[in-house]
Amino acid sequence: MTGPHGQSRAGRRGFSIVELVTVIALTGILTVGLANVLQHPMNGYAAVSRRSELVALADLAIGRMVRDLRRALPNSVRVSSSGRVLELLHTSGGGRYRADPGVNDPGGPNEVDHSNGSDWLSFGGDTSFNLIGRFQNPAFIRGEALPSGTRIAIYPSSAGIWTEAALGTNPGSITPASTTLSLADDGDEDQLQLSQEHRFALESPNARLYLVDTPITFLCDPVEGTLWRIEGYPVTSSQPTDPALPPLSDGSHARAADRLESCAFDYVPGSPSRSGLVTLTLVLASGNERVRLLQQVEIRNAP
Repeated sequence: MTGPHGQSRAGRRGFSIVELVTVIALTGILTVGLANVLQHPMNGYAAVSRRSELVALADLAIGRMVRDLRRALPNSVRVSSSGRVLELLHTSGGGRYRADPGVNDPGGPNEVDHSNGSDWLSFGGDTSFNLIGRFQNPAFIRGEALPSGTRIAIYPSSAGIWTEAALGTNPGSITPASTTLSLADDGDEDQLQLSQEHRFALESPNARLYLVDTPITFLCDPVEGTLWRIEGYPVTSSQPTDPALPPLSDGSHARAADRLESCAFDYVPGSPSRSGLVTLTLVLASGNERVRLLQQVEIRNAP
């Protein structure tokens, strides 16, 4: 039978229920199959992103530790028995001290006489002496006091430097914390001026001196999953390991890394003829991803 326009009813009918169910079923099967196909690449991409982020965080933390270790005062690195706390005395500058009186450029246009008793280090108790040349640290301003807490260290030949620094030993290898240092311009050389007399215990074979600005501690807390960098606290003879107690609680705390699962620090002391070796191991984790970075740093022990 035809309608008014000559079309059959069969030609005008839509999809049957069976056809719709079939299409929906096939679409679902294709969707599930496509999801399974895409799932592994997407999960892989997410895993790679997490690992890359962990590697970047660990590399940044280790890089900061390496920079500080390379500026450590010789024989000042120490590691706790747990292997989770590392401490060092950080240097802000260094050079060679004038060990004898002398004249620079004698008879020349730039002749400068440095034979005055205040120009050279006698090791008999001094309140001033010169550097051969000048400090390169741009933060040091001639005619002004050096930053508070700065100390002079000469020939720190053993780990006993910590006890000397804590007790303010005189004679000793490092000036007491109570001694204020100033930098003066002595013609073609810088002169260090001390607020009180100090007698350095040992002469350096190479006339080296170091300026120590602060102790630094790196402390691993696996419970919180953090690595802390602490500075600006008083020196103690024994190594502090609790950040909630003095002297570490008196310092400035900065988060060096998070997502930390574990860490291990190890130090093999060297000798005057052989460098020491610090081994740093950090394990960072996020979800099911985990990265482990290991770095070894040579530590100069010849002061």
